[in-house]
Amino acid sequence: MSWDLVIANGEVVIPELGIVEADVAIEGDRVAALGKGLGAAGETIDATGQVVLPGVVDPHVHLGLENPFADDASTETASGLASGITTIGIFLRSLEDPYAPQLPGIREEYEANAFTDCFFHLQIFNEAQLAELAADAELGTTSFKFYMHGLPGVVPSVDDGFLLAGFRAIAELGDGAIACVHAENDSIVLRATAALERERPDGTLADWADSHPDEAEAEAIHRAAYLARLAGCRLYVVHLSTRLGLEEARAAREAGGRVYFETTSPLLSIAKDDPIGLLGKMSPPLRSQADLDALWEGVLDGQIDTVGTDNTSRSRAAKQVDAGLHGSRTGYPALATHLPTLIEEGYHRRSVPLTTIARIACMGPASVYGAYPRKGTITVGGDADLAVIDLHQEHTVRPEELHSFSDFSIFEGRSMRGWPTAVIKAGQVAVRDGEILAEPGSGRYIRRDPSRRTGQGVAVRCGGSRPIRRAPAC
Repeated sequence: MSWDLVIANGEVVIPELGIVEADVAIEGDRVAALGKGLGAAGETIDATGQVVLPGVVDPHVHLGLENPFADDASTETASGLASGITTIGIFLRSLEDPYAPQLPGIREEYEANAFTDCFFHLQIFNEAQLAELAADAELGTTSFKFYMHGLPGVVPSVDDGFLLAGFRAIAELGDGAIACVHAENDSIVLRATAALERERPDGTLADWADSHPDEAEAEAIHRAAYLARLAGCRLYVVHLSTRLGLEEARAAREAGGRVYFETTSPLLSIAKDDPIGLLGKMSPPLRSQADLDALWEGVLDGQIDTVGTDNTSRSRAAKQVDAGLHGSRTGYPALATHLPTLIEEGYHRRSVPLTTIARIACMGPASVYGAYPRKGTITVGGDADLAVIDLHQEHTVRPEELHSFSDFSIFEGRSMRGWPTAVIKAGQVAVRDGEILAEPGSGRYIRRDPSRRTGQGVAVRCGGSRPIRRAPAC
């Protein structure tokens, strides 16, 4: 038998199992076989000395906030694809109008321009949007975000009564539906921000962390986890950033909550005193080195389930860094550097097992959001989305090489090891040696079932994942 494509001689990273010395055979857009000596193929990629990871699933991406949605769908997914990302979760924002009438058109616009697959999360702000959750779920969107602290003048916060009502409505949709929260105590952040503006009008990036105190995150996690338990709702906390927040994550699990925690590749790799300056302004802020180290401990002991980017395409001019700490804007691009950052900071610098990186970057997001095992792992019958990685291939980050609309990177000038030599998307060689071969319009929307929970895969948390479990060769 002849396969369409075989990736031969690589070390295949299967998050649930370990690292397997195997070939991967692909037929059409699916993985057809794993083993050795699989026979002839229309095309063979020799992965000797390299690892084969599942296509990365970035659960936290913003598109269309500064540029037209269609433009971002093209440039930013191209940027992600080149780094090994094959699926993204997009947070859609409509401050007033219901989503259900808009979703078919948004899906069509995305699929006409994008390079990666996607699923949608909806940001919920008002009663009309709350009343239509079942209609959204019928269209395959089953995750809904609430801002416990928003962005003053731009993104409104919601109160606890609205939050609890939302959690109860989501619980009624089924075990596959999930609530997401930006977890910060709104009044604590507003008071701290006002004090910082008065006392340090010419503050630095390091000062920005004081406007979002650690305890604001920790308290909000505690409160959201309690309300989710009360409602019987699964809960996903986005961009966990502090040691105190991580302690509340552990407490929430010990209390029996069905709660999942995400951090981001920037929060795992840049501390608040980094010389990047105000280009690194984000919300929540970059934290101390001690917080950064604690987040990696959370990755290793299984408390952190997923890692995303919180990517926003934004120009250097739009960041308005010349306006100072309080006049500059948040937001940054990170899709292009996501996986290399995790490999450099995790695998190379901290000896984090590749299975753990695959768990948080691939399996975890797919599992929490109802796309596993089609996405997030390498298994017969699963989507043939794969990244062939040379762990020792080193590049210095240069914005002009990253395919993004953004003309800056918060990682500019950093040297990173662990870049793809090939990316397979839906069974096709989509990227080879940094060159994008896929065409815009090759991305697809993933419909999810609100009645189907696939969180069990991530709930195992790989026993903490400290040791690499190397499976026997096939």
